[in-house]
Amino acid sequence: MTTKTYKMVALDLDGTLLRSDHTISDASAAYLRDLHQRGFLICIATGRSAASTAQVITDIDLNFPTTQAEGFPIVCTNGAKGIHVLKRGKDDEVRKGQIPSTAANPMLDGRLHVTQLFHFPVPMELALKTLALAKDMGCVTNYYMDHDIYAQPLCESHYKSTQRYSELVGVKFTYCSDDYKEAMIRGLSSKLLILCGESELDDVYEKISTQLDGEAKVIRGSPPFFVEVLRNDVCKGNGLEKMCDIMGMALDDCISFGDGDNDIEFIEKSGYGFAMINARGTLKAVADGVTEYDNNEDGVIRTLQKLEENGKLHFACP
Repeated sequence: MTTKTYKMVALDLDGTLLRSDHTISDASAAYLRDLHQRGFLICIATGRSAASTAQVITDIDLNFPTTQAEGFPIVCTNGAKGIHVLKRGKDDEVRKGQIPSTAANPMLDGRLHVTQLFHFPVPMELALKTLALAKDMGCVTNYYMDHDIYAQPLCESHYKSTQRYSELVGVKFTYCSDDYKEAMIRGLSSKLLILCGESELDDVYEKISTQLDGEAKVIRGSPPFFVEVLRNDVCKGNGLEKMCDIMGMALDDCISFGDGDNDIEFIEKSGYGFAMINARGTLKAVADGVTEYDNNEDGVIRTLQKLEENGKLHFACP
């Protein structure tokens, strides 16, 4: 790395900040809190929907506002949406029962307040074409509307696929039987996610990419049991760039960490992009550096600690 210092880090979640059980270690959460308190900005950039980041945000537990941000900045659904998140419930409100302390998702029950900063959803014509292609291939598709994920399972394997995805991201599905009509009436989907088995992934990816060539951004999922379809100008890199513009932050002042194909533009656009040692080869090929440790060994945090030791992190509140 050069002598340049960096003011912010943007972190992918699954396979990067999170361990294989999809949780963040206590050590990682504590170090991120320490960086934040000293004025180093923390941003999440994930393929997950906003609601499925809630537990991670709660576990990290950053206090806002700061002198540089008005909430926890999150780029979600692979760059289609940007949000700020603030804690809203006070301890006495929880005790009075106004906000249930044991609710499953703090973003859905009111403990976290979400402000939408930008949204670039899938156009309706593209959504209809994608849903039809997936159905012809015998796959079930996720439709993302606000904090809800709609799916229309048509067989037992579809239910198993949705359950597997639910366990991955910690969000329950809204099952429908109306060809997603209710979901579409509510609005456009942030992205579409086609669920399939690992053995089917390459075939589904190739068919969807060929059929939607030029119309959509198509991403091979990680873990490898789904394919994602986004508006053709949407990616994590563009989402991070938009977030940095809103925050008054130069993209060149940001470090990024990722592990999958959906992180390629994200890593390329950042001031310095790290691929996890457990990352796909396609990402390592474009990264500025590769971590020494994987996501189960706190690879992100250990890399940031080394950067701090070498004077590469800039702190607004030393």
